[in-house]
Amino acid sequence: MGEIKVVIADDDFSSKTLLSYFIELLSEYKVVGEASNGKELIEVVMKEKPEIVLVDIYMPLLNGVEAAKICKEMLPSLQVIFTTGSDKFAVEAFNISAIDYVVKPIEKGRLFIALEKAKKALQLYTRTETKSVIKNKLAIKSNQATLYITIKDILYIEKEGRKSILHTKEDRYESFESLQELEDKLPDFFFKTHRSYLVNLREIIKIKPFGETYIAEFTVPEKLAYISKLKIQEVHRLMGI
Repeated sequence: MGEIKVVIADDDFSSKTLLSYFIELLSEYKVVGEASNGKELIEVVMKEKPEIVLVDIYMPLLNGVEAAKICKEMLPSLQVIFTTGSDKFAVEAFNISAIDYVVKPIEKGRLFIALEKAKKALQLYTRTETKSVIKNKLAIKSNQATLYITIKDILYIEKEGRKSILHTKEDRYESFESLQELEDKLPDFFFKTHRSYLVNLREIIKIKPFGETYIAEFTVPEKLAYISKLKIQEVHRLMGI
């Protein structure tokens, strides 16, 4: 990964100056823009396309949480680090998939930890997207044949006895490969939500409780997958909920 572009959004000049100074101590990061309110942040992100934004919660015109949410919609790979004088909005911040939440006064070491987390998340995102583009079909062994299924069409894979059943929007395919073998071939947005289910998180449109477990729904009503109680929080985190 080359130089990592960073944008700082804070209405306090001294805070922006301090953050910029700390970041300049790290050669792999570069501050490419600054903003003093939420609307300016959106404009700078649209222009500079940074990898990381450091966002103060309390800003005029549009607060940091709302501005960051809009920025993430425009640039899904964007890593958000919130900086604020209060932890009041911590839960709301993580609900938009913020990578970290640093409480002021900012300590250099704590900021560096947050930046390192953001860098690792960027590397993971890049690997996932590259893997998805290069390998857009999944090859599975079915009886004496090899089937090639478009990965994005797979809703989920279900363990059924000794077989794995791959469910797409319009069909189902059988394979004698295990869930683990199939998981190893698939991008990271496929997640084992249950001991018998491997689910495409990008295709879930609804999650609802069902007794002691949860059900994931897709655009095809009859297609349902289970999420165990032990995995539900991790699913929510991965989906940015």
